[in-house]
Amino acid sequence: MAYVGASPEIGTFKKIDGISPAFNDSVTEFTVTSSGASVLLQSPQQLILSLDGVIQEPGVAYSVSGSKVTFSAAPNTNATFFAVRKCWGCGYSISWFN
Repeated sequence: MAYVGASPEIGTFKKIDGISPAFNDSVTEFTVTSSGASVLLQSPQQLILSLDGVIQEPGVAYSVSGSKVTFSAAPNTNATFFAVRKCWGCGYSISWFN
């Protein structure tokens, strides 16, 4: 199939477990897991991450190191969280369009 513009990026994505119960207006560093297992993060660009439904900019709004994500500002106590890790061989195959 021909595409106008960039071809779709095909890969696997892994949903990150929720961390919002730990939000308290002061803590900025959180350990991330997926299905209860530790997740190794090598770059903030590996995550598509949202707080309160707003996609956060990798490397600006948050950084990563190992299985930790560190926000540049502490999330609000009632903030919602959703994230997926872009990876290969993680178990879920979906298409992601640029």
